[in-house]
Parts: sequence; structure tokens; C-alpha cells
Amino acid sequence: MSFKAIIRDKIFWKHLGIAVGSAFVFLWLVFFSLKIFTHHGRTYRVPDLTGLTYEEAQKVAERFHLVLILNDSTYVPGRQPGTIVLHNPKPDDRVKKGRKIFATINARSKPKVPMPNVTGVSFRQAKVSLELAGLNVGRLIYQPDPMQHYVLEQRYKGQNIPPGTPIEKGEAVDLLLGQGVSGQTTTVPNVIGMSLEEAKKVLQNEYLNVGKISFDKTVKSFADSINARVFRQYPPSGYIIRQGYNADLWLTLDYITHYRTD
Repeated sequence: MSFKAIIRDKIFWKHLGIAVGSAFVFLWLVFFSLKIFTHHGRTYRVPDLTGLTYEEAQKVAERFHLVLILNDSTYVPGRQPGTIVLHNPKPDDRVKKGRKIFATINARSKPKVPMPNVTGVSFRQAKVSLELAGLNVGRLIYQPDPMQHYVLEQRYKGQNIPPGTPIEKGEAVDLLLGQGVSGQTTTVPNVIGMSLEEAKKVLQNEYLNVGKISFDKTVKSFADSINARVFRQYPPSGYIIRQGYNADLWLTLDYITHYRTD
């Protein structure tokens, strides 16, 4: 049969239509099944699980049709031990049903690190060594000694701490520094608008200590204290004082209001 005869044959067009229709129905069923199987278009909001214990967070995750997996631990000062400090995906992310949520829990005890040896080196070298070890600089204590700004002794809780001694990570180590042949002075830096940690570092770089720390009524939690900013300092910036002296700080969450009124 010639091609022209075939395309004029009604039976040919009937069978072709049936074939096309069947293919369309088949494809529609495939896509519809996939949509049901993968819950296409249906997502769930990831709840905020931070601050909850693993058991509490697991119950919440189940209500949201999610699977909670504990995959890491860390230590965050000020957070309740055994509670979740962060998770991925993050709170309010949209995910599919059954999605795995990987959580990091706050360790029940601080990890310990060996105390480095920072005696006999400059203050700036000692500061770097302590920070690399996961420790912080505590108070700077000056005494007459010709080796100005060199560490004469490293102390923890008022006692000399030998190198290699296990010490909890994040702890502060006090440094006994040489004052030079006479009392040395420094200029008080401006720390207004800084966080407490930022202000501490700037003051320490000028060989000063943080003295009294005061938070106003806007600061109600540990998280607030981290986000608070210095709105007042004493002595004020520009004053000349002896190295090793204290600078008192006042902090607030409502820094803009204080900045406009002070």
C-alpha cells in the first residue's frame, strides 16, 4: 500500500489516535505517581530545636515528620549542657517529609587542653599562644622588672600553672608582666560601640584590664550579653593612665538610644 493510501486510511488514524492517547495516559500516570511518592509541592517548616535536649528535640522533629540525627558536639559557655546549640537545615527552612536534621549538642563538660609555656616571651606572643591553645588572656598584673611587657609568670586562679597542665578550654590565664624601669603609662582607647569581647581585646592591646562590667535592664540573658554594646567607659578615651589599670564598662542592647542621649 502506498504512503498516500496509508494516510487516507481511517483505520490508520484511529490506531494512531489510540496509540497517542495511550502514551499520554501512561505518562500522566507516571508523573502523578512520582508526585505522590515524592510529596511534590508539600514541604515542612524546620522547627527551632536549639535549647532543647536531644530527647525533647526528637519528639518535636517527629511531629514535623522529620528525622533528627545527632552528629557532633561542642562546648558553648553559658548554654545548658546536653542541649542542642545548632542544627542543619536551620530553623524555618522548608524541607520534604522525612528529611534528616543534623544536630550539634552542647557537651556536658569543657574539653581540656595542655597549658602552653608563655613565660619569657612578650605579651603579644603570649596572647597568640594562648588563643591558639583555645585559652584567653585574663588579668594583666605588672611588677617592676626591666623586661617591659615580657611575661614573668603565668597564673590560673591565683596560682602559677606549669606548662603542660590540663586546663579547661576557654579559661582565662592571668599574666604577670614586667613594668620596665619605671611606671609606664598608656592612653585609654575608645571602646564605645564595641561588644564586651571586642573591648577586652582593644584594652589588652593597650596593656589595660577590664574592671567593673555593668549591663543595663535591656540585657536579660547570656545571648543578650553577647550582643550588647559598650555605651559608657571609665576612664574616658584619651586619658593617660598607668599600664595594668582597670577600665570600667557599661553595656546595653539599646546602644542607639544611649548614643543619641549621651
